[in-house]
Amino acid sequence: MTILAEVAATDIDAVEEFCGLWEKAWNGHDADAVAALCADDLVYDEPALRSTEYGPDALRAFVTHMSRTFPDYSFTRIGYYADVTRRALVVAWHFTGTHAGNGRRVEFHGDDRLELGEDGLVHAYRCLYDNKFVERQVRGEAVKG
Repeated sequence: MTILAEVAATDIDAVEEFCGLWEKAWNGHDADAVAALCADDLVYDEPALRSTEYGPDALRAFVTHMSRTFPDYSFTRIGYYADVTRRALVVAWHFTGTHAGNGRRVEFHGDDRLELGEDGLVHAYRCLYDNKFVERQVRGEAVKG
């Protein structure tokens, strides 16, 4: 994968192509496709995991878990922001999904902060959202968005 390998995130077509692949893989619930966009040395921070994980297998496992927990989940891309001096992106999104265990609808906003290497793959992935807000929705507590 070399979509963004040769440039900082200044090539808007390359950025858009990568964001499209990222979104399609997640919305397709395709754990292998998401993992394929990541390097072997991936550093992965995910609020729901409460720890830093490493490697594409950790991300593959999380996508599989998400597909079981929220079988109808989808992400709507709100926008993306590209760093003009290095291969880095922030992808803003809105999540919706129905919890398989209790049928409660969950919605929240988050950002994926992605740092890509010269190979065009994600080497650092920091997912940002309020996991306590998500947990309250799953429990059926009143929440203010």
